Amino acid sequence: MVRSPGIRGTATRGVLAALMAGVVVSACGREAPAVSSTPKEAWVDQPVSDWPDFVLSNDIVFADTTFSYLANAFAVDTGADTVGVTCKHVFMVLHSLRGTSSVALGDDFVSWTLRSSRDSTRMLRTQRLINADPSEPIGDFAGIKDRDWLIFELGNWEEGVYPLKVRYTAVNPGEVVYAIGRSRQGRHQPDPVLSPLRVYRTTPNYYYVNPLDPEIDAVATSGSPVTDQSGYLVGLVSGGSGKLGVVAGVAYLRHLFDRYGIPYGTPEGS
Repeated sequence: MVRSPGIRGTATRGVLAALMAGVVVSACGREAPAVSSTPKEAWVDQPVSDWPDFVLSNDIVFADTTFSYLANAFAVDTGADTVGVTCKHVFMVLHSLRGTSSVALGDDFVSWTLRSSRDSTRMLRTQRLINADPSEPIGDFAGIKDRDWLIFELGNWEEGVYPLKVRYTAVNPGEVVYAIGRSRQGRHQPDPVLSPLRVYRTTPNYYYVNPLDPEIDAVATSGSPVTDQSGYLVGLVSGGSGKLGVVAGVAYLRHLFDRYGIPYGTPEGS
């Protein structure tokens, strides 16, 4: 795996439609005090235009087809390593358009790249889909939202990309968190959109949120990182259910770290 510079110590609401709306296919401020004692990330009080580059997108290449701008992606500082991350429900698109039946890429897979929208030449090449599993069916959103994380071993690191640190303590009902990503319409914009969300109800591996800005549809930013008020990762945008959004929680991400032997540490206070 690749370590980035500066890391310590080493009833679905249009989920598939929202994802596919963001795909190009070619044939071949903040509110309320933070809930933990962890120091704020330095970027959170800066204008969005001054934030580091951490919201990426997926370019997936097969022998006969290329998928560009397929959902959002980002890098994660585990505390001891760096991995690439996106939402597992991108496989729902691959199932719809290619007939993919499991969480595996197949013999005609060529490459998967996490690309910056601020600088399209800034790319993280993935070396391996760590949690690929030919025996794991894709299923529908009702099932995949309980396990909606893909993690990648990275083959390179790009200066300017910022890996998010993880908060492993659970979010609480009433807490305000922030989805940070791009929709199809904004995929070429240099700055991501910040969408405030209030945690409504939690489950072990995901939680429901109420969007606080009616002008922003966070569901359209599938795979976006969700951070707390201190800038630490607390989930990714998974989809929607009725009027609520669904966020994949970091408990399952931590489960994947344990399962695949990925070293990690926790920021002080998290």
